[in-house]
Amino acid sequence: MSKISEASLKDDNYRVKRAFQTLLIYVRNVAKSPDEEKFRKIRLGNPKFQERAGNLKGEIEFLELCGLERGEEKKFLVFPRDKVYIRLLNYAGSLLNSAMTNPFFGLLEKVKED
Repeated sequence: MSKISEASLKDDNYRVKRAFQTLLIYVRNVAKSPDEEKFRKIRLGNPKFQERAGNLKGEIEFLELCGLERGEEKKFLVFPRDKVYIRLLNYAGSLLNSAMTNPFFGLLEKVKED
């Protein structure tokens, strides 16, 4: 593997982990404080969201599987209060955490390139 592709792989792994951490924060905040409206709404155009998770393939679908719905002209993802399922959010958080702490994280990409 060339130095350039190795550096690119490390950068990709960092971006994916950071995206997973961001998704985990969203999920955890809603699970801990389901009545707190500010945690139940994500503005899709938010620069921090875009920088950290917005470019990750499948991040919107993951959040929708967690219970978020598109709202207000599709500019936001919203957890409707009556559809916040703590058990589902805890499970999603567990999956994200497990992926981030897996010692083989990113290894398959490295094997594909070799």
